[in-house]
Amino acid sequence: MWAATLSFPSPISPNSESHKSLDLKHRASLVNYPLASKIFVRNLTYSTKESSLQREFANFGQIAEVKLVKDGFTKRSKGYAFIQYTSQDDAMLAIEHMDQQVFDGRVIYVEIAKPGKDRFGGYPKTSGPPSTKQHLEETNDVADCWY
Repeated sequence: MWAATLSFPSPISPNSESHKSLDLKHRASLVNYPLASKIFVRNLTYSTKESSLQREFANFGQIAEVKLVKDGFTKRSKGYAFIQYTSQDDAMLAIEHMDQQVFDGRVIYVEIAKPGKDRFGGYPKTSGPPSTKQHLEETNDVADCWY
């Protein structure tokens, strides 16, 4: 029995410094802060307020924004939040000190926020079927392959 391994060369070397810096600069330029400066905090109580998050997490650095996610209908907290720091080091410090700590009577989990589906190559939105029927030209060409 034969086994083969195929390997295709990458057009851009993953170790290329110019590729890394260009990619990070391009992505970070889409927002005013570095990508890793936004953290995700989960397992919050439903009564948690943005002001209490601001007060607690400001101990680790300057905060640009606190976004407590709320239900659109009831306007009640969904139990998680995003906190944007002005620097990546501050965000890492907050993760190190606040992950798996008790906050408002519950153990919270803190990690780096991942880009949402609408950013950086998420799923494309479909537009449904075409509104008019497209007419394809018929050709008498012979197909190159047989099934």
